[in-house]
Amino acid sequence: MADALGTAPTLEALLNSVLDQELVIIFLTGVGPDDLQEWSVFLKRLATARASGRAGPALLVADPPQGLDAPAEALPQIWRAGLRRGDRVIWAEEHLPAAREGLAADLAVMLAVELCAWRLDLAAMLVRAGLDDLAEPVGWLSRRTETPIVGADPPCPLDVLAAQRKGDLYQRIWKAQLTALFPALEGRRLEIVATYRSRLRIDEHLRSLGVTSIDQIELGALRFQLRSQLSRPELQRLETLTRARNALAHLQPVDPDDVLQLLRP
Repeated sequence: MADALGTAPTLEALLNSVLDQELVIIFLTGVGPDDLQEWSVFLKRLATARASGRAGPALLVADPPQGLDAPAEALPQIWRAGLRRGDRVIWAEEHLPAAREGLAADLAVMLAVELCAWRLDLAAMLVRAGLDDLAEPVGWLSRRTETPIVGADPPCPLDVLAAQRKGDLYQRIWKAQLTALFPALEGRRLEIVATYRSRLRIDEHLRSLGVTSIDQIELGALRFQLRSQLSRPELQRLETLTRARNALAHLQPVDPDDVLQLLRP
C-alpha cells in the first residue's frame, strides 16, 4: 500500500495531508490469521488517527475476510451514504471477470449498480455470476446468505426481498436492463433495416402511426414484413428482440429466457 501511495511503510508516513483525498481499496483474500491480526491493529490505529483530525488516505476493505477486526469506516456498508453512481460503476467494473465482455459485461455492471446499490459485497459477487443469474437476478438474490441491512436508503436489496417487495426489485432490474440492453436492441434494429432495406415498405398502418421513413420501422413491424423471408433461427432471433423491446417499453423486465438469448453469441 505504501508503495502504491509513494510513501514509507509507516503509519506516520501515511498520515500525510498529501494523501488526504486518496482512497485505497484493500483486498485481503488469502491472508493468514497472523497477518489479519496485524491488519486489524493497523486499521484501528489509522482510524483512530483520522478520527482525531489527522490527514491521510481513506481505506475500504473489499470482501473483508472472517477474522478481520476492522473499524466500521473501513467496511463497505459504511460507504453507502457517500457512494455516487459513478463510484458504484467503477467498483462493479473492477470486479468483472477478465473473460466477461460485451453485452454480458454491460448488463452485469448495470445490475450491480441498480439492484445492489450500496451493497458493494453483493455487487462484487453479482458481476461474477453466471449468465443464468444475470438473466434472473431475483433468483440469484434469493439464494444469498448474507445478512440484510435494515433501515438504509435506498433499501438493501436483501431487506427488500425479505419484505416480499419483489416489485421494487423488478423496477431496479428494469432500469438496469434499459441502460444495458436497449442500445443493443436499437443497434440490432438498425442492422436489420440496413440489411433488408430493399424488402421493406411503409404501408398504410405504419403511416397511421406516423412512420415516414424506412429507418423508423420498429422491430414488431420488421418481424411482420420479414416473417416469410427469414430462416427459422433468424425469425426466432427477431422475435426475441421484439419481445425484449416491448417489455422494456412497458416498464417491465425482459423475460429471463429472452435475456439469455440476447447474451449468448
